[in-house]
Amino acid sequence: MPKTPEPKVSAIITLHREGVLAHTTLHSIERVRRHAEASAIPMELVIVLDRADEETRRIARAHPAVRPTDTITEVGHGDLSLSRNHGIALARGECIGTFDGDDYFSENWVTTAWWYVQECGPKTIVHPEMMIAFGALNAYWWQVDQSGPHYRPCAQLMLNFWNACAFARREAFRDFPYVVARVGEAGFGFEDWHWNCETIAAGYVHRLALGTVRFERRKASGSLNAAHQSVSAVIRPSAFFDRLDLLLPGDAGRAAP
Repeated sequence: MPKTPEPKVSAIITLHREGVLAHTTLHSIERVRRHAEASAIPMELVIVLDRADEETRRIARAHPAVRPTDTITEVGHGDLSLSRNHGIALARGECIGTFDGDDYFSENWVTTAWWYVQECGPKTIVHPEMMIAFGALNAYWWQVDQSGPHYRPCAQLMLNFWNACAFARREAFRDFPYVVARVGEAGFGFEDWHWNCETIAAGYVHRLALGTVRFERRKASGSLNAAHQSVSAVIRPSAFFDRLDLLLPGDAGRAAP
């Protein structure tokens, strides 16, 4: 039998208590994988079950999209950041993409993000161009390219430009692990916002993969965003906020295209 190629991309998928929602998400990610493989980009799944309930565990282990070469690991962190970090440590790909367990993704997401990193260089972090929310909120919006005219560095003090769906070379995640985000314990949260700030301070540029979409499920309650709001969580201190050269308006705060 032909040898299975080493993965170029590792998809880190965090699952908790998604239940049947995990079934359709894994189907969506399998479409992403097949699209990538058609462009000679082998991809593996690294599924992290963090305090998962029995239904979610059963679906992950029996799902037809999960192959023998994929990894399923169980942890008891009770924390999204530590779960992602655990999966990243097990990843074998040159690049890593983060996936939430109840969202959907356009099939070209990984293929397009991969080529952006190859074209723009190793200090590139890629996000989907468009976000479409569904469920408790129906909305759509475009994200911001750090190298484009709509990026305003000072706005990072008040808002997060990019969602948690990120794609970059493995060292970006290895050198800048996600910080603990157990909302309510210390008043800190927004681990993806903090990660975005830390990587910018280290010289990374956040780009958009044109023509790609993340479909984000919004819940009326029980979501991490709702938990952040309920305790008025704030972002942890970041090296980004100490860099006046990044925060000043104009060219001093802009990334080069």
